[in-house]
Amino acid sequence: MEFSRSQWELVFLFCAVYVTWGLTDSIQAPFFPIEAEEKGASPSEYGAVFGIIHLAMFVFGPVFGRFMPYLGVYRVFIFGVLGTAACGCLFGVLTYLDNTWAFLGCSYGLRLLEGVAEAGAWSSVLTILSNEFKDHVTYVYSLTQASFGFAEILGPSLGGTLFEYGGFLLPFEFSGILCLLVGLIIIFRLPYLLTHSISNRSSVSSSSETGSKDCLSEEDYQSEVASDAESVESQIVRTKCDKSKKLNESSSAANDYIRLLNSPMVLLALLGTIFSATCQGFIESFLEEYLKIFNLSVTQIGLSFLAMSVPYMIATPLWGWLVDKWVQPELVNPIGHLIIAASLILIGPVDYTTLEPDYLLTLIGLGLIGVGTAATITSTFALAQKHALIMFETSSADGTEDHSSMISGLWTSAFALGNFIGPTAGGPLVTWLGFTGTTPIIQVWALVMAALDCVVLGCSSSKNLFVRKKSALSKPELYEQIS
Repeated sequence: MEFSRSQWELVFLFCAVYVTWGLTDSIQAPFFPIEAEEKGASPSEYGAVFGIIHLAMFVFGPVFGRFMPYLGVYRVFIFGVLGTAACGCLFGVLTYLDNTWAFLGCSYGLRLLEGVAEAGAWSSVLTILSNEFKDHVTYVYSLTQASFGFAEILGPSLGGTLFEYGGFLLPFEFSGILCLLVGLIIIFRLPYLLTHSISNRSSVSSSSETGSKDCLSEEDYQSEVASDAESVESQIVRTKCDKSKKLNESSSAANDYIRLLNSPMVLLALLGTIFSATCQGFIESFLEEYLKIFNLSVTQIGLSFLAMSVPYMIATPLWGWLVDKWVQPELVNPIGHLIIAASLILIGPVDYTTLEPDYLLTLIGLGLIGVGTAATITSTFALAQKHALIMFETSSADGTEDHSSMISGLWTSAFALGNFIGPTAGGPLVTWLGFTGTTPIIQVWALVMAALDCVVLGCSSSKNLFVRKKSALSKPELYEQIS
């Protein structure tokens, strides 16, 4: 990858902050039920604490995507990072609340606020990645997802260890302070890194910018005022352009969302994202109960989660590189869904087979589902970005950033909805059907998604398929039709 030093630093910092977000999101899994039951809460009362953060992300993801141009990407990122860190630290203090309903109420409240903060943080980061790494956004995004996914599954093991040494308070303070420290580093470095990257690209884009004199940018406007004594006319032109732009933006944003949601390819990408996140959320929430039949220790159960997280961490950047360089996301999507369907035969195994439960087969299945979800999550993000950019290819450079924030908000919302559905809907199903009775439902869903991928791909004539151009042009021109 032909990245500058500042871009590599940006990738490293974003991967680091995704690790902290994954830890704050999942670190409480093995010990929160213990604390809640000691406070007098039942599983039905505290169960939704795990999924409600994703419900908040689902609701507020599109909101931040819609208003990102007005709020500012940098300001939204600051809010997201500081809000997530604060909620993580405050959650540990709940151990000092003895009243059951006070404990539950504050738990739900903090998780809701953390979900709002994470929705802003995710949307802002995805917007920055979409605009900063125009030619390699899928690969860079896959690195951040690999970091987040690994931390999400490592979190319970780390949380259990910290809980044994420091009680309920220590895991939350550890993850919250770590999130704060990494976040502050990025907050102070981000303006420099982005400015340095923009200055490196300015010489390439200067020739195309000279022709756009109808609406003056802020920098052009200020320089004209300083250099031209007759700048009144320029100010009038700029004022008219600003007024016209504000009127058009407010009326067109809703139409842009409708256009996105009416696109079969974008809808397919969002549905695939929901499904993949549902798989991850279900396995993370209920695998521990199933593994108890093998008489494993708590440490062994925690290490078993690595069978899914390590392949996921390795496969995600590999799929991202393939999608970025060689394979269209439309082709990777069904491959990922078929791998997930195959993996669910081994995890359990499913009731309709004659296979007996086997720990080694379960670990192999976990590895396959890690590879499969890595493929689908990477390809769905690339698919949504790709067809959104093609749809808005006639937009201006300024509009491109707005559309990137829109699709980033929608994708964040879809990912959060899947993470909410997995543990929330999976609980009653596992209670009613058992773990091995629920996995066939997910398996059928995977096969349906693979069939939809093939139908949409088969119904798309060659004029609707696009590949990346080899030249690094502006984002709306990154793709060209296959002749």
